Amino acid sequence: MSVAAKTLTAAARWSATSKAKKRERGFHETTVFVHEGVRQAIDEAVASGQFKTRRAAMEHAIEAMFRRDSKATPR
Repeated sequence: MSVAAKTLTAAARWSATSKAKKRERGFHETTVFVHEGVRQAIDEAVASGQFKTRRAAMEHAIEAMFRRDSKATPR
């Protein structure tokens, strides 16, 4: 184990491992800034049970818009 790896906290190691696994499955991380009104709408969808997480709501919206061939369903 490298010196850098030894200095990471358990949470940081888990996060790095999780991100690496997602990359292996073809996912790419991106940061998105959204307007307050959009964030509120996402939060309302999560609170109503339509989605489990903000991430799931955003993934659904992106997939529905750009992968029209898919049958995007709430997760």
